[in-house]
Amino acid sequence: MRSVLFFTFIGLTVLNQLQAAELDQVGGNKLQGTLVEIKQNQITMQLKSDSKTVPAAETICIDLDHARLPWKKTGMVILANNDRILGELVRSEEEFLLIKMNLLPGQPEWRVPLETVTTAFFDWPASRFTRTELLKKADRQEQNDDLFFLKNGDHLEGEFISFNESSFRFDSSAGETSVPRAGIQFFRFNPELINFPQPDQLRYVVNLTNGTRVTVSELALSQEEVTAKTLFGVRLSCPLSLIETITPRGGQVIPLSVLEPSSYRFTPYFNRKWDWQRNRNALRGPLISEGKEYFSGLGMHSAGELRFQLDGKYTGFQTLVGLDDTTNGRGDVEVLILLDQRVVFQQTLSDDQRRLVEVPRIDTTGAAELILKVEFGKNADMDDYVNWLRPVLLQIQ
Repeated sequence: MRSVLFFTFIGLTVLNQLQAAELDQVGGNKLQGTLVEIKQNQITMQLKSDSKTVPAAETICIDLDHARLPWKKTGMVILANNDRILGELVRSEEEFLLIKMNLLPGQPEWRVPLETVTTAFFDWPASRFTRTELLKKADRQEQNDDLFFLKNGDHLEGEFISFNESSFRFDSSAGETSVPRAGIQFFRFNPELINFPQPDQLRYVVNLTNGTRVTVSELALSQEEVTAKTLFGVRLSCPLSLIETITPRGGQVIPLSVLEPSSYRFTPYFNRKWDWQRNRNALRGPLISEGKEYFSGLGMHSAGELRFQLDGKYTGFQTLVGLDDTTNGRGDVEVLILLDQRVVFQQTLSDDQRRLVEVPRIDTTGAAELILKVEFGKNADMDDYVNWLRPVLLQIQ
């Protein structure tokens, strides 16, 4: 039986000497300089002439100037809180998945509790198209059991038992079965057995340069070596040079992707219907614009309209908006943001001109409703894949 996890939050500390960074604040300022320290939820940046300390609760994101590493053959595990771990799936052991972090040679295998895992891929492909197809394949399966997808295209149902370097075992209506591990493409756990409690305290989403994304409750840096503690209790140790972004959660910043829209309306150009996607693009793949992947956002297609009830709770809204990199050079749309039926932002996005735009901070004080709208461009509905990237509502106290 998979056990229930409880987590204790402990403060975050980061020290470093020369880490170029950009810090985006709730109040609208952007600090560019060196990340010096994060201690007791206070972040210190060294600017050109002086230093500045700001509360992590009032920080939207810290971007470090570290490029994504080239793809290397590995596995990938998706957790229930949208974290993703790229590494070799070594074996299962009691109620844990053991993962070897190839990015961090010499570090002990990560023991990831089974109840936190939604999907595990033994071989995460290099091709973005193949990745998207695998994610779609996993999502469209309704299940009351664990599902095991074979490389020959079939899938089996049952209850996961274990796996090692050679075999994969599960229980089904035919009894306990063992199949060669090499024949398993990925497996997906019964969602009814997934349990990943989230802390109410301030925490941090850390993106690594190999694509791994983990939420941590502790983080420290000494002489450019980062140590952290994930929400599922594993210790992470790596050079700061392997971190792309640090994003506080649980403060005054509310990601729009965690909220439920009050309504979604779509007007098809012909007969095909496109749904909106949470933290994925319209094709249900990763959110990538201008070659950069974002973990938080919304994917839409023309002509779609998403509405969110604000009820006067928020003071600001900000986002990036751009065409997804899968548009194949044909994307052309008009994007609009409305507050209480009033247009406050409008921009044409085109593969021929502007593909990614930073929307100026929008004052939402007293606003009851926010609308994100995508309209057809000059190419009708061909490849109109729009990403709202890092969309957040702000609560300035």
